[in-house]
Amino acid sequence: MEIFSTFQWDFVKKHWQFVTAGTGVCINFIIIMSLNVVYEKVAYLLTNWEHPRTESEWENSFALKMFLFQFVNLNSSIFYIAFFLGRFAGRPGAYAKLFKRWRLEECHPSGCLIDLCMQMGIIMVLKQMWNNFMELGYPLLQNWWSRRKVKKAGHSVENKVYLPQWEKDWNLQPMNIHGLIDEYLEMVLQFGFTTIFVAAFPLAPLLALLNNIIEIRLDAYKFVTQWRRPLPARATDIGNPIRSFDGNAPMW
Repeated sequence: MEIFSTFQWDFVKKHWQFVTAGTGVCINFIIIMSLNVVYEKVAYLLTNWEHPRTESEWENSFALKMFLFQFVNLNSSIFYIAFFLGRFAGRPGAYAKLFKRWRLEECHPSGCLIDLCMQMGIIMVLKQMWNNFMELGYPLLQNWWSRRKVKKAGHSVENKVYLPQWEKDWNLQPMNIHGLIDEYLEMVLQFGFTTIFVAAFPLAPLLALLNNIIEIRLDAYKFVTQWRRPLPARATDIGNPIRSFDGNAPMW
């Protein structure tokens, strides 16, 4: 806070409280995305320890764990601000301190609703941008790097024009085996943002609508130009796709 309150830019110096809160939310978002990677590995490990009988049971168990982990990880800070922030800070002359040294965090003087609005807005926008980058920008970079390695190896790019389409598509990035689960998970978490505490951030449904419209076109471009065509497979229901022909077939 002291750094922003003495900053050289007049805008930052004047609105140092909002800048401080926004910086904290951005740092929190980085921690959230880092923990998502850890939780995914934990979900894999726990699901494998269960030794499900069929592949569909494995995917159902994995999807449930991923939803619980990501829901808690994504919404824990929001629930903290909504229900706990500033509730136990004490009063002037008798402030509550952590380890008798640090004062507990308090809300903005205008109330906790501003902090909650910033938390939801920044996390929702950054998460949508990150998801779109990972779904389209990252495969674009991978394909560019693959073409660059082919060019360095001495292969003529012009000769690739005469290759059949399926052979050209083989150089594209393979689809994530759990890509559909990630898509469903993204929609479920987005629905939570548009319903829980939406009164604190009324623009959440509009941002979700704009993101979904943009993502429809990005997904179409991604599946046609950046990812290999996935192999068709039967599924027992609309929930989790499986590669086996029998939904009750064992994994081994």
